[in-house]
Amino acid sequence: MNSTHLKSLLFCLFLSCMTGSTQAQRFFSVVFDKLPKEMQLYARGDDDMADVPISGVIELAGWDHMSVVVLRNNQRVGYQKSAINYGGTTTGTFSMTPKIKAEMADYSFEVYACHEADSALIVRRNEVVAGDFYVISGQSNAAATIFGAWSSKYARTIARTPDGDPSITPRDTLWTNAAWSWTYVGAWGLEMQRTILEHDSIPTCVINGSLPGKKLSDFLARDANDPTSFSLYGGLLKRVRVANPARIRAFIWMHGEQEVFENIGNYPEEYDQLYKFWVQDYPQVDQFVVVQSNLIILRNDTPNPVGGSVRDFLRRTKYLYPKTDHFAAVGTPGYDAVHYERSGFEEFGRRMYRFFAPTIYRSKDSDNVRSPDIKKAFYTNAEKKEIVLVFDEGQELKWPADSTVKGQDGKPLILSLKNFFYLDGDEKKAAFSAGKAEGNRVTLTLKEPSNATKLSYLPSFYPDNLPLIEPFSFNIAIYTGPYLLNKHGLGAFSFDKVGIGMLLPNVELTANRTFNSVILAWKAVEGATGYVLEKKTTDSGPYMLLKNLDSKTLLFEDKDIEINATYTYRIQAVSDVSQSAYATTRVDLTPILGVEENGKELTWEIYPNPVDDILKVGFKNPESGVIQVFNAAGQSKVRSEYKATQDWEQNISKWPAGIYLLQVEQKNGFTATRKFLKR
Repeated sequence: MNSTHLKSLLFCLFLSCMTGSTQAQRFFSVVFDKLPKEMQLYARGDDDMADVPISGVIELAGWDHMSVVVLRNNQRVGYQKSAINYGGTTTGTFSMTPKIKAEMADYSFEVYACHEADSALIVRRNEVVAGDFYVISGQSNAAATIFGAWSSKYARTIARTPDGDPSITPRDTLWTNAAWSWTYVGAWGLEMQRTILEHDSIPTCVINGSLPGKKLSDFLARDANDPTSFSLYGGLLKRVRVANPARIRAFIWMHGEQEVFENIGNYPEEYDQLYKFWVQDYPQVDQFVVVQSNLIILRNDTPNPVGGSVRDFLRRTKYLYPKTDHFAAVGTPGYDAVHYERSGFEEFGRRMYRFFAPTIYRSKDSDNVRSPDIKKAFYTNAEKKEIVLVFDEGQELKWPADSTVKGQDGKPLILSLKNFFYLDGDEKKAAFSAGKAEGNRVTLTLKEPSNATKLSYLPSFYPDNLPLIEPFSFNIAIYTGPYLLNKHGLGAFSFDKVGIGMLLPNVELTANRTFNSVILAWKAVEGATGYVLEKKTTDSGPYMLLKNLDSKTLLFEDKDIEINATYTYRIQAVSDVSQSAYATTRVDLTPILGVEENGKELTWEIYPNPVDDILKVGFKNPESGVIQVFNAAGQSKVRSEYKATQDWEQNISKWPAGIYLLQVEQKNGFTATRKFLKR
């Protein structure tokens, strides 16, 4: 290279050292405002590619352009250059944006200053990758500080060089392997990273800002002037901003136990404030995932225990806040009544992967990868001796057998799931004699009729004789099931004081065919907020959703039909707290034929029948003639000519109810009649 330019660069580096410059991104006369760091991970887009921006200024005139050479596993795979824009001064600007693929491969970047045929290497950065970011916050079960031996350079975090010090400090800003250092990503966070690598070969960065024993209020210490100032909240935000992800796949919140221990009752209000901070400071988050905490079961000597209500609020965040989803820790194995064994944490990490996989990793396995959540509960009859619980569509629930544990008195204690459902918050009364699960529905049989209006699932305080953890003075009970699980072993969300409705009346469904469609009609059901209409095309086939309809819609035309086919329809009235039984009707679309004198077939149909307002006649082919309608006394109600048409209609909404006769008379003299009912 030109020796004059090289000497100038070296002299500028000397000056920068003499003046005590602390800018980490200055090399020679080049100051970068964007430049990869060693081991940095860049967020991939939906195309599995990530931008790696490189830009800055060169404080020395006479250079022509800057260039970057991209190497994959030390093999050159890319090159870009940027003309230096001096703008009439001795300082010029440049900008380049090479791309890399999200994969288990190491990318390096060599940045050069170039003049004519000469170039000078300014800096090289190594082991740069593309992949996904996840952020974890919460308390001890989110921190999950149980160490394992697994490590991969494609599973990363932002921390500092390991020094054996578990305390969080402002120094936690270096890229490193996730399993190497404090602040640890956590046992389940690391297992989630491992599973992503094994299944999808996508590198990840998990940034965990959790701290054991911290109440939600401890996370609210945010400096409005500098949100990254050192605090529990600011420390996590600083590390995320140093990582500077363009996209965070999920921010996972796993918390709530401390409020239960201390019986703090304002969790919803404090969470609302924290969520507003998140939305302000983490705009790049795709979704916030709230993990419902597991059971903390205490002695029943605390007025108004908050365990059930805190868990229920965590469950409901999905429906209360934008960009929010939820998952349940209930039913995770290895639970010791407060925390988890390492195997339990790792299983939770694998469950979180399966939860994310359909939407983030294009997995086709979305069957029962989510925690079952209750949608409604209602009495099935006026006697009120049976309650049906409806969970998410597609869930396949399993009712467990009773289990036996050693009670506090040393004798066997039988635990039955039916005894962990409670009416109106009364955890002392065993109200149910039996329970069963089928599909996404659970049926509970009561011992006696009840007028209860609320239903809860899983306890806040322990029943008599349930074993305790040591030391017993903690008064924390051990409950590891039975739980309501789905077919993949995921526990259903605990819920607290969900309203119990009454079964809605059945829908009165009628169906009428035309040549090109089926007209389905029904009467309004009191209390319904909508209707679910389904259809199946064969007797042995499954019902498929046709349409979700609001409460004002009482008619639907199905045009997706084939002549000579037979369809079965069913409809169900629904509300927020209940639903009706299904009403079913079967429609045979075999043509109805009239035969003219010359042998030509005439195909036509009246619909709907019965009819409330608009009477319609449909012809298979365009026809001409006269239509007359007679009442039961033979009196003509209407006479209408039609010409080359397939559709005819008449408003009869003001006609008296009763049986009428419609007559079709073709131009050639052929006549056919059919009865219909005006309601």
